[in-house]
This record gives sequence, C-alpha cells and structure tokens, in this order.
Amino acid sequence: MARIFSIEFPYNDAVYHAMITVRQTAFHTEYKISLQDQQLTRFLLSDKIVSPSPGDFIFANFSVAEYTDLMKQILSAVANHVHSFQH
Repeated sequence: MARIFSIEFPYNDAVYHAMITVRQTAFHTEYKISLQDQQLTRFLLSDKIVSPSPGDFIFANFSVAEYTDLMKQILSAVANHVHSFQH
C-alpha cells in the first residue's frame, strides 16, 4: 500500500501545494509528485524524487546542476517532511 502526504513550498513569492505518493522499491524509496497547480507542472522536469539511502533525496534522471528553482523548493519540502517524521 502506498503512503501519501502533502507538502507546501514557496515559489515565486507564493505558496503552493503538492501531494506526494511514497512507494518502496527493492533499491530505493520513491516519491511521486502531483502538483495542485497544473501551471507549475511545465517547470517540473521530473515528477519523481528517489531516496537511495536515508536522508539522501535526488530527482530521478537529473543531476543537481539541472534542478530548477521549483525542483529545489519541492525537494527541500519533501526532505523536511520526511525528516520531521524520522525524529
């Protein structure tokens, strides 16, 4: 069964929301992003964050150098949410 949580994050002087679906695979934990504001979707290069080890979060198939500001804000919000439940 997949776990779902919501996040909020700042972007371009506004606060946005996303639903995150969590799935455990044999190799990593996967976080699938569903933005509530469909206009933002075009700025999101990937809708999947993976965590190959606890505390390590990266967008699937992109290097850190390719991350957009939107991707950085979402990654930070997901990491903060996960860390808050690990303590």
